[in-house]
Amino acid sequence: MAHRLALVVVLVPLLLAAPLRTWLRPAPRPPGCDSVPLGVLPRHWLACVSEPRPPDRPLADEERLLLGLQLDLNSARPGTLAFVPGLSRRLAAAVATDRASRGRFERVEDLRRVRGIGEKRLAQARRALVVVPP
Repeated sequence: MAHRLALVVVLVPLLLAAPLRTWLRPAPRPPGCDSVPLGVLPRHWLACVSEPRPPDRPLADEERLLLGLQLDLNSARPGTLAFVPGLSRRLAAAVATDRASRGRFERVEDLRRVRGIGEKRLAQARRALVVVPP
C-alpha cells in the first residue's frame, strides 16, 4: 500500500505540472511587424501597414495588383498582366508582343487590336488597366 501511495504522490504533480504552468504564465503577445532597416530597399519590399512608405520608391506592378490599383498597360510586364482579370498567360504575352511591334497603346480600348481579346475580356480587364501618358 505504501508503494502505491508513493507512486500517486510522485505522479500527480507530474500530471498537473503542464496545465498549472500554462495557467500561471500569461499568454505570449502575437509578434508585431519587425522593422526593416530603411536603406536601399529591395524592389519588391512591402512595408508594414503602420510604417510609412518611402516617397522615392514607386510601387511595383505586383504590389499595385495586390492593393487593387490600376496597372499601366504600356509598362506592365507579361507576367504581371497575366493576373489581370480577363487575361491569361498567353494573352498577356500577346499583349507584350503587340506592344513591342506596333507601339504604345493610346487607350485601354486599343487592347482589342490584340487577337483573342474581345468586348467580354476587355470589359473584365478595363477596371485593372490604365494608360499613363508618356
